[in-house]
Amino acid sequence: MNKIIKRIIIAAVVFSAVACSLKEEPTSFVNKHNFYKTKDQCYAALNVCYAQFNNIYKANFMIAVEGCTDLWHSKSSSGDASLEISPSKPQFGATVWEQSYKGIKNCNEAIANIDRSKLDDSVKKPLAAEGRVIRAMYYYILTCMFDGVPFYTCMVDSYHVQDSIRALPRTPADTVRAMLYRDLRDNAIPYFTKENGLKVRGGDAPDNRSGYAHGLMLMAKMAMWNACSQDKNNPKESAYSKMWFNNALVPLNALEELYEVLDEKSYPLEQTQWKYKNIAESIFEIQHEYSSDGIRYHADVASIMMPKYDRVNDLFDGVRFENYTKTLPGWDGLRSNNYFAVFRNVSGQEDIEDSKQYSLFSPLPVSYDLQKKEYKFDIQAWQNGQKADGRKIDRRVQYVLGLGNFDTEKVFNETRKYGIAWAGPKFWCTDILNTYDSNNYRVFRYADAVLMKAEVLAELGDETCVDYINQVRGRAGVDDYVFESFEKTIEFIREERARELGGEFMRKFDLVRWGIWYEQTQKHIKGGKDKLVKPYHRYYPIPDKQCALAGYDVLDNPEYKNAGLN
Repeated sequence: MNKIIKRIIIAAVVFSAVACSLKEEPTSFVNKHNFYKTKDQCYAALNVCYAQFNNIYKANFMIAVEGCTDLWHSKSSSGDASLEISPSKPQFGATVWEQSYKGIKNCNEAIANIDRSKLDDSVKKPLAAEGRVIRAMYYYILTCMFDGVPFYTCMVDSYHVQDSIRALPRTPADTVRAMLYRDLRDNAIPYFTKENGLKVRGGDAPDNRSGYAHGLMLMAKMAMWNACSQDKNNPKESAYSKMWFNNALVPLNALEELYEVLDEKSYPLEQTQWKYKNIAESIFEIQHEYSSDGIRYHADVASIMMPKYDRVNDLFDGVRFENYTKTLPGWDGLRSNNYFAVFRNVSGQEDIEDSKQYSLFSPLPVSYDLQKKEYKFDIQAWQNGQKADGRKIDRRVQYVLGLGNFDTEKVFNETRKYGIAWAGPKFWCTDILNTYDSNNYRVFRYADAVLMKAEVLAELGDETCVDYINQVRGRAGVDDYVFESFEKTIEFIREERARELGGEFMRKFDLVRWGIWYEQTQKHIKGGKDKLVKPYHRYYPIPDKQCALAGYDVLDNPEYKNAGLN
């Protein structure tokens, strides 16, 4: 079993972690007066800090950040999928809030006690740095989900501190990000060195721990959020935006120095599938594992990323696959929206030649049979890598989109009848047990950083942005992008992020960061969900019980309140 998973499980048993959110009791999860005396004890405390990620990165989180966007929709009537969200019904937002603040509390305590320990600086500084990266990740999730949030970095060691924290208002998200950027830059990144073996890619980190690459990625993410949150038509804010884009370049350049060129040889496209764990391209993964001793650390994301399953006939939406467990869930998975992968008029009233065809993945390795009025695999085109008209087929299609079984040339019923794709094999799990899968969930990988650098350079007016777009496209086997204008290039990068990263827990965050989530989602989402999308849904509300605890004059949700929701 992976060492960090063993340690998390042991730590969770040995130490009693305190209740979540901002109402926690001011008690330690260890006796800090006789703990933190050895490196292993410090690691044990840090291991507790990871546990909350497993409670956040679940199926409902995938629905919240991917299934309610321009790319995917879910037929589920669950609150998150149907956007039945309000302060009094925060849905999965309540879990994200509670688990993130529980993680922050544990991080704050671990960092403070490691810093004050009598261990040598060469030992404790890298340990504290790891805690700072984990803490920054929780705040990154919170600010992406809720915008401004209460911000604190002190240890809760008295009722006085607890009462002070409970009364904290929202700190503007850009302020939180700026403080965390500086904290990572000054107090974390310098302590991951070649000498101590910690200045490495995420997949090479000892015991798959968070560290150097993860910290750099968070710095870049936070800088780009701050850059995009400014009004570029305002000269003063435009200068501020440019400053933050330049700030994003610093960690992105460091990541490029570490990972070098993104190509098929160094980073095989096949390994972007989640069944491959801690790959060379990885920056940060949520670790899951099944073990022979019966201890399981797992979650349920694959259950909503796989096509609907017929237990009786052992078929995925009418198609058979070999080597999959017989205990698959019967849950209904995410479906693509028109913008992502619908190949013709869904109503079926028009032939394919007469209807407007467009998908972010056009052209696709399928063709339409006019006589049978259904889709079939265009195997010759797939094998040749291009359609008859010379347009190249994107190699990512086979992993990102669920079209059917490429080996047996059988097309899913939804695809055959309507041209609609499921989420693809990148996210499936062969040994899924009911709803539980043992995949690692890849939150950040290097292709994301490469496209971020392309975006930053385009925003700064540097035509070398095209080089980074074409690293990603080259690995996908499609034609290079040719520069026309910076405006068109930025729009193309947004589409390329969808093709490369769709389904990887970030589409909504991207759309909100660009300021287009409502318009883009309302325009493209299907399944009747377009009528449910409202502008205030760009962020989740702070749970009402938390607002009541702090006092409504301290914490509130103005956008939801203005819409008459509480």
